[in-house]
Amino acid sequence: MFFNHMIRNSRRSRKENRLYFSSLIVAIVVGYVLLSLGDQDVIFFLRTLESDAVGKLLKFIPVIYFISLFFVFFLVYFSNRYQLQRRSHEFGIYQILGMKHGKLFLILMGETLWSSLIALLFGIPISLFLTELISLATTRLVGFGIIGHQFRVSLQGLLGTALGFMAVQLLAMVLLSVRMSRKEPIELLKGEKETIQKIASNRSGWVRLFLGILFLLLAYGFGIFLFYSLELPALMVILIAGIAGTFLVFSGLATFIGQWIRKRSKRSTGLFAFTGRQVQENVLHQSKFLAIASLLILMAIMGLSYGIAIVIGNGDYAERTVDFSLKGEEHAVKDILDSEEVSPYIQVYYPMDLSNFGSWTFDDEGQIVEVEGAFSWDGLLKEIETLPKSTSRENLYQNLIDNPPFLVSLSSFNALFESMGDQAIVLNPDELAFYASGQFPTNHDELWTVLQSHPEIRLYSKVYTLAPDLYTHNLVADRFISIMYALVVPDDIYHDVVGDEDPYCWNVIIQPDYVEEQGLMQALSHVNNILADTDLERESYLTGIGRELFYVVGGSYLTLYLGVLFLIIANTVLGLKFLIQQRNTRHRYETLLILGADEEALYSSTRTQIRVYFTLVIGVAVISSIFGIGSMFRSILLAMNVGDMGELTIISGIAVFVFLLIELCYIWLIQSESGREIRRLNQINKG
Repeated sequence: MFFNHMIRNSRRSRKENRLYFSSLIVAIVVGYVLLSLGDQDVIFFLRTLESDAVGKLLKFIPVIYFISLFFVFFLVYFSNRYQLQRRSHEFGIYQILGMKHGKLFLILMGETLWSSLIALLFGIPISLFLTELISLATTRLVGFGIIGHQFRVSLQGLLGTALGFMAVQLLAMVLLSVRMSRKEPIELLKGEKETIQKIASNRSGWVRLFLGILFLLLAYGFGIFLFYSLELPALMVILIAGIAGTFLVFSGLATFIGQWIRKRSKRSTGLFAFTGRQVQENVLHQSKFLAIASLLILMAIMGLSYGIAIVIGNGDYAERTVDFSLKGEEHAVKDILDSEEVSPYIQVYYPMDLSNFGSWTFDDEGQIVEVEGAFSWDGLLKEIETLPKSTSRENLYQNLIDNPPFLVSLSSFNALFESMGDQAIVLNPDELAFYASGQFPTNHDELWTVLQSHPEIRLYSKVYTLAPDLYTHNLVADRFISIMYALVVPDDIYHDVVGDEDPYCWNVIIQPDYVEEQGLMQALSHVNNILADTDLERESYLTGIGRELFYVVGGSYLTLYLGVLFLIIANTVLGLKFLIQQRNTRHRYETLLILGADEEALYSSTRTQIRVYFTLVIGVAVISSIFGIGSMFRSILLAMNVGDMGELTIISGIAVFVFLLIELCYIWLIQSESGREIRRLNQINKG
């Protein structure tokens, strides 16, 4: 009987508090997704390439999980508190009938454990399905041949998720049960009383609102105009001004709402004044809480935008032009590549002649010193000056001055093209080709524009024109050498300037049939294992993919996880706060029903209250996020070379759309819960 009673109460609690139960399932899902990261296909792939970095990331994940449990605790605490308040009359009856505190405590613990098990039974299958989708999506994004896919269940993730959420549930219920056990039966029968708080003067409210807006504008200004390179002083000003401004704005909003109600009440009918006063009281008595919820939603929007931008912006991996770049003496390289062990896997290899041609050297202090007359960008710089003024143009101009170009021999460049199946390029007499690294694409449009005018440059007192085509193919595998700009020159000019030095490296292409048979990862890994037994310095294409994937995983998984978690917590607790306040003031609704107000009018009033209540919190967060996302994209994402501002604006728009869709779902859920409470009061009134 005890067990049946516990299960029946647990089922009723889940039905009456769908908002909390749904949020708990989502929290379980995202918790497992985070803890199971170490068993995902992408991590197994990365461990073979970036083992140290992956190890540090995986060690950091439990820390993030425990921090997130701290936030989830407040979600669970407020939700269970609301549920216990709804059942306070029931608990009072139990005590009057002689039930001991110990037995009531066991009932509540049993209900909590049973609800947690039900949530886990729903959440874990969804988690497994979602992690499988994530693995498949990541594998397809990078390529099945590179990563491969295998279904895995993370036992550590399952155990950590179950124990973490069960512990949080039990801790919250223990604290609430202790608090409830101190109340007398008469207190439980009467329920929670309205909180009486001191009302600030209108003058004080307007001052707080004005100061809050001023602080927010200060934070927005610092974020847009001064926050370029993540400087700590600017960051501190933004955080302090933004947080203080948010708290002051919500502290002063009640005064603004009160003034607006007084002006509208004279020409409004129905329950307008009641609805407005309820909203004003919610804001007045919960201004600090609303400010915290707004800041959590702001962090959620920022996290979601950043995570989506990292995934989309870094989704295009480096173009595969070279499988391996090897460095060593010519005879040593040829002996190894022509050996019986390696040659069956090689389609072609060729020397990559590239070098800094000596227009600069280093002084005794290690500073770059330009050799006078060796080289000049003058003609190209003059063409750049004719472009419309912009930050991109100024960056390009300065980059050319600060980065002396390398020289690449035409034969090596054409060997690269031929290995890719493209036609070799042909240069006219006294013509050179311009190369710009594909890792820095932000100025490519400007470069292509100025190259159409065939600008002139000077190389050791001789003037050359630049071909109109801009080349950006990777010259070597991964980051064997970092080259921002280079000039492709005929072989005779290259050797005249550079001399007869050995090639910088040797590029290697694996047999396409072997790659198709084994998959890119397996093929390159096998050849890499063979080359590992040699003394040759090497880089592979997979190393670049691994590094790029690590940035995506490290930058997106954690921010998306925290973004979703903050969004769940903020909205759930925000909704429960409203429902708690509605229940504490239920005698007002009862009075209106007695005076003749119908159920639909009260339901319409609560729906309006919820929409205004959420709009105030979300509105402040969205306005702040517009400036925050713009500042973040410019100072962080652009520094990481993640697309242009137009692309990032679209990405942030997608994130905001998804966010608003989630908010509408939460508003609908809370309106349903509120409507159920109104109907229950109406039935009691009729009874």
